[in-house]
Amino acid sequence: MLLAAAMVSLLMTATVETQAAPSQEDNVKVQINDELVQFYDAGPYVDEENRLQVPVRYLTDKLGLSLDWQKAGEQYKLTIAGKQKNITLTTGQSVALVNGQKVNMDTGANYKQGRVYVPFRFISDALGIRLQWDADNRIAIMNEDGQYHAPAWYAQKYEKTLDMRATAYTASAAENGSHAALDYFGNPLEVGTISVDPSIIPLGSLVYIEGYNYDGLPEGGMVAKAADIGGSIKGNKIDIFVPGNRKQALSFGVQNVKVYLMKQ
Repeated sequence: MLLAAAMVSLLMTATVETQAAPSQEDNVKVQINDELVQFYDAGPYVDEENRLQVPVRYLTDKLGLSLDWQKAGEQYKLTIAGKQKNITLTTGQSVALVNGQKVNMDTGANYKQGRVYVPFRFISDALGIRLQWDADNRIAIMNEDGQYHAPAWYAQKYEKTLDMRATAYTASAAENGSHAALDYFGNPLEVGTISVDPSIIPLGSLVYIEGYNYDGLPEGGMVAKAADIGGSIKGNKIDIFVPGNRKQALSFGVQNVKVYLMKQ
C-alpha cells in the first residue's frame, strides 16, 4: 500500500503544492534521522522566500542543543550552541554569526504567532548536517547520524480531512464487556485500532491520525483502521485503542486531532 519514495538532495526552493489534506503551511513535515518530529502547538511553514522555517525550540531540543535568547528591542537574539558550533541569529536580520564569523542568509529567523522560527536549511548547513528532501511525501529529513533515511511518513490520497475529538480506550472488560479484547470484527485490539461513528467514518476504513500526544502511541502520527464502534462514539469523535490499563488511558483525556480518510 505504501510506496517507497526516492530520495533527492534537499532543494528548499521547491514550491509548496496544495493537496487535499493538509493546508499549505502544515504541508511540510520534518524528520530527524528515523523520527518524525511532532509539532504540537506550532508547526513548520514555508516563508515568502520559499524556505522552510521551523520553531527553534523544537529543533534545539531534538538535536540536544542549548538555546539562549534575549529580547532586543522589537526583535529576538538567539544563540544556539552545541556540536562544536555557536550560532547567533536575530529575528528580522539576514546575517548570522557561526563561530564568530558572519554568514549571509537568504532568509532570516522570524517571530510569528508567539514563536521564534529559524530557517531549517541554514541551521543544518551551519551544523554540518546533511539534509534530504523527499518531494513525494514533502518531508525535510535531517540526517544527524550521517546516514540516509527513508521517510517516516508517506503521503496518501485522501477522500477527506476531519477535525475530530479523540479519547482513548483499552482492552479492559470494564470498558468493553465480555468482548473487551476484540474489535467489532472479532480481531484482537492492537495499536492502530480506532472506534468510530460509522456514519462519519465507514467501518473498515484506513485513516491517518496526527495531532495527539501520548507515550503509548507512535510519535508524529499513525495509520489506523476503523475497526470498532462504541455507544458514546458519535459524530466527529473517535476512540483510540492504547496499550496499558484504564488509569493510563484516562491520562489521554480529550485531544483535538486531524483524521485523514484514505482512498481505498
